Amino acid sequence: MNILFLSSIFPDAQNPSRGTFNYETCCALKRAGVDVRVIAPQAWPEMLSRKMRNNQVEPTEGLTNHQLPVQYPTYWYPPKILRSQYGHFFWKSIQQALTETMSGWNPDFILSYWAHPDGDAGLQLARQLNKPCGVIIGGSDVLVLPQDRSRRKPIMQVLHESDAVLTVSQGLADVVESFETPESRVFPVYQGVDTEHFRPADKENARAWLGMDPERPLLVWVGRMVPIKNLNMLLAAAEIKANRGDDFVLCLVGDGPQRAEIEQKIRQKDLESIVSVIGSVGHRDLPTWYQAADATVLCSHSEGLPNVLRESLACGTPFVSTDVGSIAEIAGEEYSVLVPSGDTGALVDGIDEVLLGSYQVGAENTAVRSWDDMAEEILEIVNSLPPTHQG
Repeated sequence: MNILFLSSIFPDAQNPSRGTFNYETCCALKRAGVDVRVIAPQAWPEMLSRKMRNNQVEPTEGLTNHQLPVQYPTYWYPPKILRSQYGHFFWKSIQQALTETMSGWNPDFILSYWAHPDGDAGLQLARQLNKPCGVIIGGSDVLVLPQDRSRRKPIMQVLHESDAVLTVSQGLADVVESFETPESRVFPVYQGVDTEHFRPADKENARAWLGMDPERPLLVWVGRMVPIKNLNMLLAAAEIKANRGDDFVLCLVGDGPQRAEIEQKIRQKDLESIVSVIGSVGHRDLPTWYQAADATVLCSHSEGLPNVLRESLACGTPFVSTDVGSIAEIAGEEYSVLVPSGDTGALVDGIDEVLLGSYQVGAENTAVRSWDDMAEEILEIVNSLPPTHQG
C-alpha cells in the first residue's frame, strides 16, 4: 500500500521535536510494509528567516535512516486574513512537491494531520485522484479553530467528506460526531509511544547525564511555548512554591513564539535559580528528561490527548495536569493527579502530592501502547473502508 502523508507539523533537522508524533506514525506505517511519502509544508515566515540565515530545511537523521522521503515546500498564505482560504493556499503551495513526489508513484490513500488547512488540501488531492482520504484530528483543530467563523465551514467540510476521521481520543471522537459527522466514518485511534526508546531508567544516571542536582526534586514541562499551554499558570505555581521555601527545579523543555516572554517573566519573578528554559530537545534525548524527573507537569487551557503524558508514563514518571480535553482517558489515580484548568492553587497541591507520594511506582507499572499498535489499527481502518470509498 502507498500512503501520502500531508502535514505542516513535522520535524526537520533544526526542529527535531516538532510533530514527532507524525514522524513516529509514518515510521511505524513504513515498518508495517507501507510505502509512505511525506509532504510537510513550512510557513513562509520561517522559510524566509532560514533563507536569510542561509539555513536549508533538511530531514532529521531519523528520517534519513528510515529512508522516509520528505519534501518541505514553502506554505504561502496571507497572515491573519482570508483564513477560510488557508486550505486553498496550502493546496497551491504543495503543487510542485506533489508533482515530484508522484512522479512514477501513486498513493492508494491520502492521510493528513490537522483538519485545516492540511486536511482541506488532503481532501482536494483525494478528489483529484479519486482516492480515499483520512484526517487525523489532534485537538485544537476541532476544539478551538471552529470558533473562528471563517474557518468553521472548511473544517466541517473536511470532517463530513473525508472517508475516515481518526481522532486521538474518544473525547475528540465525541466532539467530531457532535458536528454531525457520520459515526461510521469516525475512528478513535490512540497514539503510541516508542517503547524501546521511552522506557524507565535509573534516575540518578539520567540526572548525571543532564548535569542535574541528584538531590533536588525535578519537574519537567515538555511542549511548544504557545498561549494555549498556559505556562503563566506554571510559573505562578513555581513562584508560590519558591516563596514558601520549597527547594526544586523546573525545566521547560521546548520552544515556540512565547519563549522570550516566558524567559522575561522568569527574570521578573526572580526564578532563575529554579526555572530553566532548556529549549528544543531532540527526540533521541527527550526520554532522559522524563527519566530524570520526579513528575511531568502540564497546565494547558485546551488539549486533545497529549502524547507528552504517555511518553512520561512510558519512562516511569508520573504526571500532574489540568483536567482538559481527553487527558482523563489516560489518567489513573496510581500515577497521576488532575486539577481544574486555571486553578494555580490546585496545581501546587497536585505537584506536592505527587512529589510526596508513591506515584512513581504506579507509573513504572503502567503498560503503554506502541506506535506499531497504532499503525496496525490505521491499516485495518483503511482496508475496511467500503469499496465505494476506495477509488
